[in-house]
Amino acid sequence: MASLLEPFAVQTDILQRDAQALSSIIPALLDLECHWQQHAAPKCLTSAMLRDLRRRFEAVMQPSAENFNPVPAAAYLLDPSLSAVLLEPEQAALLHGAKTYVIQECTSGASAPTEGEQTASSPALSRFRFLASKMKSLERAAASAVNSTDGAVTQLVRYVTDAAEAGAVDALDFWSSRRAFYNTLLPLAEDLLAAPTSQAYVERVFSLCGLLTAGRRNRMSHSLEMRAFLKLNRHLC
Repeated sequence: MASLLEPFAVQTDILQRDAQALSSIIPALLDLECHWQQHAAPKCLTSAMLRDLRRRFEAVMQPSAENFNPVPAAAYLLDPSLSAVLLEPEQAALLHGAKTYVIQECTSGASAPTEGEQTASSPALSRFRFLASKMKSLERAAASAVNSTDGAVTQLVRYVTDAAEAGAVDALDFWSSRRAFYNTLLPLAEDLLAAPTSQAYVERVFSLCGLLTAGRRNRMSHSLEMRAFLKLNRHLC
């Protein structure tokens, strides 16, 4: 039992660190699946543990689940150092869910036309100033959404090929060096890769700040950030 559960404890310890990005969640779960599939313990035991793991994390691993959350899969896809596994045939459903979410998020902020554009597509409507403005806005918004969708899809296809060829590379360095090529995907990628895997580290920071401001220190403000930084990084001294 110790050898069966040890990798679970190791991954839990790793994922609660502040240096782990959201994109590490799905690889960790896939690693645990491989561990239990290959373990020499009785098949009835490992199969039961594997089923329980998949049931507990179906919200991030099973796109067909009602409560599926595509954010971890999208972060996994946009991390070029880890996304190779997601391109395997058995991960096709998860890859599709991640791509759908990325395209949806990248096209949801399509820019609308300015209020100053008052011309209508039909000359007969030009004398109805407000109606013509509304019609023109609808037409331009629809065209902008289509163009934005095409741009996101094209960049995503290009990124998948580029990430496969990049190999072992730092994710943030990858996106920073290709800012001009992936201007549509870049904001979403930076947001997702900056998100931590869990709230454990943040809760530790809150607890530490609570201790530092307890009692007579409850009015401390200017030095709180410095004291918290020193406490959290004392192992580097």
